[in-house]
Amino acid sequence: MSELRVDGEMTIYRATEVAQTLFDAVRAQTGDVGLDMSDVTEFDTAGLQLVLMARRMVEASGNRLEVVQPSECVLEVLKLCNVALNNSEAQAAS
Repeated sequence: MSELRVDGEMTIYRATEVAQTLFDAVRAQTGDVGLDMSDVTEFDTAGLQLVLMARRMVEASGNRLEVVQPSECVLEVLKLCNVALNNSEAQAAS
């Protein structure tokens, strides 16, 4: 699994900038992708949409994207929206 790191704000205010960088990085990967979000300082539903779109891109090539080490703000939004983006969350939800 190759790992990509996202840091700083993933909010509506930076969505265009983050989308360009994230999607370019995802397109360059082959195989499964681990998205390290441990240094994300702000995260809202726009950030969640970007991660979900990145996951779709990876899955379209027959691979998977998993969020690894999500920061507290990422965990809060994932929990609030009832979204599992890693294997341990998916197993806990079932």
